Amino acid sequence: MTLILRSNTAASSLDLTGMTVPEARKTMGPITELIAAEQTPPQSFLSYHNSPFFSVSTSFITVSAPEFNSLEFGYPALWLAMSVSPNLTIGANVTGISWLDDNIQTIGPFVSIAWGTPEKTISTDFHFHNLKGPDDFHLTDVALDASRIIKNANWTLGYGISAHYFKVVLDVADNTDPADNYSTTIKINNFYWRFGLYRHIGRNLNLGSELFLNSNNLIGNINIALTF
Repeated sequence: MTLILRSNTAASSLDLTGMTVPEARKTMGPITELIAAEQTPPQSFLSYHNSPFFSVSTSFITVSAPEFNSLEFGYPALWLAMSVSPNLTIGANVTGISWLDDNIQTIGPFVSIAWGTPEKTISTDFHFHNLKGPDDFHLTDVALDASRIIKNANWTLGYGISAHYFKVVLDVADNTDPADNYSTTIKINNFYWRFGLYRHIGRNLNLGSELFLNSNNLIGNINIALTF
């Protein structure tokens, strides 16, 4: 299953041609930070549930401020989730989109467990993603999150940490100067403090925003989730 989306607010084109490997690594740093936020399951369904549920969530606006001196825009992302038991949720991200002048595809599952005493307000989740399609790179993201998620009748509040471990395969081909061709693998780690706030609209709709913060970047998105 692939959702085809178009984003008119994507960042400028990404072209690693002519860059050295250290330059390409520096360029990929902010890109992977934005992708990390895109590939983190929304907190709207990462909590203890008293009854079975199925949820569809979309992150449709994501903005990144690398080095806190510019703005970059991400791509819309689709999430599916369902409960296996009151404290166990499984789901996946599956998206196809035109971004950075490339047609990218992302797919990856996640598992979330809610626990805690006396209330199960702690959520830990593991997720694994692949991103393919760009001319110059593809990547794998292995991530682990931990959040405290508090719900009442009208709001869901979440805060925690998100850690991502990227393996980025650079495959750069320069048709004008074959000497600049190279293929290599680099590893990039991203760590964030994470904050989320969702408003419950009726029984089935949640609308909210999440922020991801580290020493190099601030990333925010807007999410909408429909739960059955």
